[in-house]
Amino acid sequence: MDKYRTALSMGILSSMEYRFDFFIGFIGMIFPIVIQVFLWLAVYGGTGDEEMYGYNFSQMIAYVVIASLVGRVVNTGVENTINNDIHSGGLAKYLVKPIGYIPFRMINTFGTKLFSLGVLVVFAVATITVLHLTIGFTLALEHLLLFIPALLLGLALNFFVFFIVSMMAFWLTEVGAFFMTIQVIIMVLSGGVFPITVLGDGFVSVMSWLPFIYTTYFPIRVLTGAETLQNILFGLGIQILWIAILSVVSVALWRRGVRRYVAVGG
Repeated sequence: MDKYRTALSMGILSSMEYRFDFFIGFIGMIFPIVIQVFLWLAVYGGTGDEEMYGYNFSQMIAYVVIASLVGRVVNTGVENTINNDIHSGGLAKYLVKPIGYIPFRMINTFGTKLFSLGVLVVFAVATITVLHLTIGFTLALEHLLLFIPALLLGLALNFFVFFIVSMMAFWLTEVGAFFMTIQVIIMVLSGGVFPITVLGDGFVSVMSWLPFIYTTYFPIRVLTGAETLQNILFGLGIQILWIAILSVVSVALWRRGVRRYVAVGG
């Protein structure tokens, strides 16, 4: 286990090494949030409805703000790291060492997110305080406690989703545009931009059978108290089930990809 503890430490040190870029990224979230606030202000003001898509104005603003914070945590970026390993030849060093590449990358990713989680707590407290003072948003302690496992499972689930996406690098030479397209699609499908109820009840029904909403949309609903305890426990079970399924798929694609891998450079 020493090598995996080292991988965790490497991830933590890496995230702290680039903390300036990290904080700039957090500050950069403010502008999309401000744009969405004005957008939804215009939508609610234009229609005159107090509630739309199952959310009143204060709940919608709270969702948009929290979604930005949650998205920052669950977005691993592992697909770019793996793509670089494959196409630079750096993957070769992991194949000749007594270490599993998938658990190494997963633990290393969690290490990079520990710093993010710490900063997220600070930002979340400040954000919730502002939301409470401005739009009356309240947060129950039990919802916060249930949100933590939902968020961590969402992070693990998102890791495997994008690990599977990254396996395309074994078959494609240039995947930058492909990754970017997939990132945008999954961001929308997961509820990372706006509640998926905006897209209709039929869409929500279909998405409830897929893993994407359990990375972002579900943890946010847990935090905001929009789900009952029974639904939360069921959702946590679904998250674990999808993690198990996608981990099996990841291993299968990894083994097929490695068989055709040819190290160049490194």
